[in-house]
Amino acid sequence: MEIIPSQLSKRFYRGNLHGHCVNSDGQLQPEEVIKKYKELGYDFTCLSDHLWIDYSFASSKITDTTQLNEPDFITIPSAEIHCYGKKYDNDGIWHFVANGLPLDFASADDQETAPQLVQRAKDAGAYVTLAHPEWYSLTFEEAMTVSHAHGVEVYNHSCYFESGRGSGIAVADYLLQENHRINLTATDDSHFRVPDAGGGWVMVAASELSANAIIDSLKAGKFYSSTGVDILQFEQHDRKILIECSPVSHLCLAGSGNLAVYTTGTNITKAEFNLDNFKSDWFRLTLIDDSGHFAWSNPVWL
Repeated sequence: MEIIPSQLSKRFYRGNLHGHCVNSDGQLQPEEVIKKYKELGYDFTCLSDHLWIDYSFASSKITDTTQLNEPDFITIPSAEIHCYGKKYDNDGIWHFVANGLPLDFASADDQETAPQLVQRAKDAGAYVTLAHPEWYSLTFEEAMTVSHAHGVEVYNHSCYFESGRGSGIAVADYLLQENHRINLTATDDSHFRVPDAGGGWVMVAASELSANAIIDSLKAGKFYSSTGVDILQFEQHDRKILIECSPVSHLCLAGSGNLAVYTTGTNITKAEFNLDNFKSDWFRLTLIDDSGHFAWSNPVWL
């Protein structure tokens, strides 16, 4: 069974789920952002400008760049949505990334709660993730209240650059330990204040390059996340896991508790793991190359 469709047989689309332009607190015009991602070899990007009632850094409406779509490059209507109630944030607000929102999706008011906002975005058809958990110290208790989101950012390139707080793996693992079937995403969160474009992305196996097809595949978990490593094949045959990838030095399957199995070496492009003695209901794959680039699979439930 293919856990991730093989890149030998399925088209993958490279995309950024989290980024900003001058419509909120980014530095570039929408056209400039799109030009940058096309030059980097992406197939799609999401201008997820802040949608919130504080217009000093946010917008009152979703950035619409669909008129700039081309046959080989698209944008997906998205937003970074907020509401009050976050403990460790200077503005006291939550941050969620919602991809595939309708253009008339309204900002939260000062009464809507985080669980309500996540559910409203999901009901509107969006793919919703918990943004940069490490950046604003998302607590495990807070994460549990919004565990109905689709996923967690396990890598945020802008937060890595600007504050050294780019990870989200601890929050993702906590939700997995509590049996919440969340996905893992890597993003740029690009603002272009620093060179924060092209550092974290998703590779999505979709039927076509369209917003609907990309969002459907994200919700189905038919993607992996990367900062530079390619997962070429990822298969499960009973309790045997087969992996093909670009050259790496470390592969690890992590499961419940602190359970993990791994292999290390030089220029590894194939690996096999037997999970007969792997006492976990789930696992996730991490790959690291000699340059420190990563790739992450979504969790697999056994």
